[in-house]
Amino acid sequence: MPPLNSSPALFDDLKARFGDKVLAKAEHAGREAIAILPAALIEIVSYLKADLGFDFLTDLSAADYSGYVGHEGDALAVSYQLFSTSKRTRLWLKAYLPLDGAKIATLSELYACANWYERECWDMFGVDFVGHPNQTRLLLYEEFQGHPLRKDYPILKMQPLIPMRNAVDYEAVAVAKRRETGQEGA
Repeated sequence: MPPLNSSPALFDDLKARFGDKVLAKAEHAGREAIAILPAALIEIVSYLKADLGFDFLTDLSAADYSGYVGHEGDALAVSYQLFSTSKRTRLWLKAYLPLDGAKIATLSELYACANWYERECWDMFGVDFVGHPNQTRLLLYEEFQGHPLRKDYPILKMQPLIPMRNAVDYEAVAVAKRRETGQEGA
């Protein structure tokens, strides 16, 4: 049985099947990363899940390559880590998006866990997952302006101050409790 972190060389197979929808491959730490067209995400991932057994989305994240030496093309990379439990192999896909108007299809209908991953990615990087059932903030509050893991986010940006929500006034609770029990002077 292959080790858990093995990565099959699937680039040539995917390129033969999907043609220009599969763009390039790169090797990072002994693992093959395959870049695909964002518009082909559902088609390619559906094939990987149904025909090749990549039944588990282990991670979904993004990276902003703005200003990265040697990087050309769209700056925002959405990264998908897939795992086949039957073959014990991993696969790494990337789809590059422009910073302005970053949109890609949701995988939440193929993998239930994509729901939360995509909400986090939208919150932190501003990627719009088209068709997502509940694309709302996950880590930050609704009034937060911007997406803090993008390189164009100002490091010293001040966010709007909002009142605490659902906060408990423990002092008022303690005073009321003392009144109820007759220990007002305590």
